[in-house]
Amino acid sequence: MFKRICIYILGIFILGLGLVLNSKTGLGVSPIISVPFACSQMSSLSFGRCTSIAYIVLVIIQLLVYRKITLSVLLQIPFSYLFGLLIDFYNALLPISHPSFIVAFFILLLAIFCTALGAFLMVNMELIVNPGDGYVNAFAKVTGKPFGKVKLITDCIMITITLVLSLSLAGHIYGLGLGTILAAMLTGTTISVLDHFLGRQLAVIVLRSKKG
Repeated sequence: MFKRICIYILGIFILGLGLVLNSKTGLGVSPIISVPFACSQMSSLSFGRCTSIAYIVLVIIQLLVYRKITLSVLLQIPFSYLFGLLIDFYNALLPISHPSFIVAFFILLLAIFCTALGAFLMVNMELIVNPGDGYVNAFAKVTGKPFGKVKLITDCIMITITLVLSLSLAGHIYGLGLGTILAAMLTGTTISVLDHFLGRQLAVIVLRSKKG
């Protein structure tokens, strides 16, 4: 269990780094954080605080979809708060501002890899689910649709919400661009590659933890 928890925490730190790097490129953020990023740009709230609020909303959505209160879902609330603090920590730590397109593109690729690796480690340790994945999984279970198809639909909804909020409140678009498209296309593919090479080893760690 100790090894399992360490890998899970490592995944959280890598995921947070990936999301912040993505936001620093100026090329557009991944769909799941596009709404909190846009809100942070249009208000006095930090990116991390907006992320925490958005994640808690996703937790509430899960409770409504499942129509019951479970500990596994409720634990996502403190996770959301702590993850928001991590986002703000990375945001202050990384002094990246207006990089050239070439530099931004390479940072984007690194961000996508970190996001995929962090999510992969967290999901495979089967502990507290990231609310961004949890609400997608809730809709997938209730509707009986594949996770990937539901993920595509929810990403499109997030992008639409970001567009509406940005244009109605600020008059121009925040957080959407080439990076949004590449993140949507490459994150899942990268996770599949990681699962092919590392999935079995992580499954063994979880299995031994449960037996112990």
